[in-house]
Amino acid sequence: MTRPDGWTGRRLAEAMALGCLVVCPPGRLGGQVAISVSAGARYSTVLVHDQIITPFAVRPALAPALAVTVALPLDPPWTVAAVLDLSTSEVRREDEGGGLVPITHLTTAALGLGLGRTLKPWLSGSVRFGVLKYFPSENLGLFQDGGPFFPFAQAALDVSPPVASRVGLGLELRADVHKFITDALRVEGFSDSRAVQRVAVGLTWTPGRNR
Repeated sequence: MTRPDGWTGRRLAEAMALGCLVVCPPGRLGGQVAISVSAGARYSTVLVHDQIITPFAVRPALAPALAVTVALPLDPPWTVAAVLDLSTSEVRREDEGGGLVPITHLTTAALGLGLGRTLKPWLSGSVRFGVLKYFPSENLGLFQDGGPFFPFAQAALDVSPPVASRVGLGLELRADVHKFITDALRVEGFSDSRAVQRVAVGLTWTPGRNR
């Protein structure tokens, strides 16, 4: 078994912190940083459609999703935020008849930077751009050359009614899109990348939100 090379979660976290420092220098950080943690589930659309006698699709299973967001205030109502987004699940072959065949275990890590805006006292929205990395547990099949990097775009909504906001809780919806293709797929004759959409819903906790 070959372990994936490239960025570790620690390096992604360091890059996220560096992005915040570039956008907002240390002199503005004191007492203004808001750190949010989100835990929930993620759904992903199909990575590959193919046919060997009968059609089949390859996609990640429903996955646990964890995100850490570091936000800094700009001129109201705007904020700038960096997000580290992780999820992990099986990648499975889904046959036309409903059969499921596990292929490998897959972890995805995404690092994004973007702007957020308060829309209502209980609702805020964000748009982020960044890079997403696939970490397969084994380099085989469509990941036989490892997991590539992909640029992605993400939109997020954070809902926090007053009763939940008092204890720093909220509900977040994150949706992102990226184009997917690997070198192994190109060798097999795939020439066009495929748009992959991912949707995550999670419970968020922001310490000090109610202050």
